Amino acid sequence: MSWIYYFFGGAVTIPVGKTAWMTILVWAILPRLALSASPDRYNVVVLTADAFRGDMLGANGNPEIQTPNLDRLAAQSVNFTRAYTSITTTAPSFASLFTSLYPSEHGIYSNTGKISENVSTLPEYLLKKGWHTAAIVNLPWLNPEVSNIAQGIEQMEKCEHIRKADRTNRWVLDFLDSRRGKSDRPFFLWVHYIDNHTPYHAPGKFQRMYYPKNKDPKAPGPGTLQAAWKVFPLHHRDNPFFEKWLAGITDAQYVVAAYKGSVSWLDEQIGRVIDRLKQNQQWEKTLLVFTSDHGESLGEHGLWFLHGGLFEATTKIPLIIRMPGEHEGKTINRVVQQVDIMPTIMARCGLPAPKQVRGTDLWDVIDKESLAGGIALLEHAGFYLKGIVTQEYKYIQHRTNRKIYPSYPMQRGREELYDLTNDPNEEQDLIKKRPDLAKELRIVLKEVESGNRIDLKAKKADIDGQTEEMLRSLGYTQ
Repeated sequence: MSWIYYFFGGAVTIPVGKTAWMTILVWAILPRLALSASPDRYNVVVLTADAFRGDMLGANGNPEIQTPNLDRLAAQSVNFTRAYTSITTTAPSFASLFTSLYPSEHGIYSNTGKISENVSTLPEYLLKKGWHTAAIVNLPWLNPEVSNIAQGIEQMEKCEHIRKADRTNRWVLDFLDSRRGKSDRPFFLWVHYIDNHTPYHAPGKFQRMYYPKNKDPKAPGPGTLQAAWKVFPLHHRDNPFFEKWLAGITDAQYVVAAYKGSVSWLDEQIGRVIDRLKQNQQWEKTLLVFTSDHGESLGEHGLWFLHGGLFEATTKIPLIIRMPGEHEGKTINRVVQQVDIMPTIMARCGLPAPKQVRGTDLWDVIDKESLAGGIALLEHAGFYLKGIVTQEYKYIQHRTNRKIYPSYPMQRGREELYDLTNDPNEEQDLIKKRPDLAKELRIVLKEVESGNRIDLKAKKADIDGQTEEMLRSLGYTQ
């Protein structure tokens, strides 16, 4: 008589007897003991700032915005200055971050989409290997019953009412305190901040930090904001939410300054989280990631206070990864993708990434010094646009006819091409001047998109009327 004992995907046939029973117990218990005692089992903290532009960090060369805490973090971490989102909409973007799949694979292109149960997420993998998983989110479409992105989260603080960063941190700091001194299970924590999203939240001194003290943002008469209003999407121009937020303001730069102030405000709040990790003696056992779901347009290309298009303002995101004792103070200027984050975290935690992931372990890239030739795939909500970024160029394809943005109509079949080295503001479309390059990048885009497609059957989320109205007010549905 014999027993077949399964472990780690394999099987061992063991004859039954006194010695055999001891063997079975050893095989069964030792792996669990090893998991809980391993010195390599780091805590994982993922801080995500909604609509945070990659060019807003002092560490990324911004001479104006004050981000001392994030700059210090970058000096102790790997700072990827050319990181790109997979899609410029919140729920699909976080789906890509936590699954390392492109939107065409996980299947959702809007905040009303819901990923399939067949999609496995980073928290699920960590939970199965012994991590305690927790998250706090501040948009209702990130709640598990809507997007299903949070599958694998044991301790979920859902969004009932949107919290700003100080209120969010009350929960975060309490959570960190609750895990102090608990070495039996490392923890995974995802924190979603909303302060950089419309309406930009810059309290107190931060509201006018980047706006002239003696200037009146509500000066009488038509101003720059009224001019900008004419090119707002229709669902913003006729939106009570936007009307209330911007009531009386005539200077568009006052709103831009509020966005910048929200960046510095959030930097201060992130500093509080880092300080608590240090006070709790958790810092040296914590892998920390700071990133965003997408950027924000602040007037570029006639796009104001939204994240439409695939321009640098909306696709380039911050990415700082801090691993204790590894590659501290390193700056990487290679193009990297949001889908690289999940396999990088898993590798640092000693876990193999699943075969279907589209990202790359960024530590492997650094260790091999293969820092040239990065490529990122970009997609737009509704699958309206798609494109790629290389070290030098950006190529965009229009997939539909849409006039959502008056200053940037989408025309099916249209292509755009920009030289990011010599034209970082994307002002000169080279599509007619460089048909040879466009042809090459067209092929590269197809190659990047190709690969094993997985039928994951995403579906539309069942959302309530209040969430639907909020989506409409923020410009996510029409």
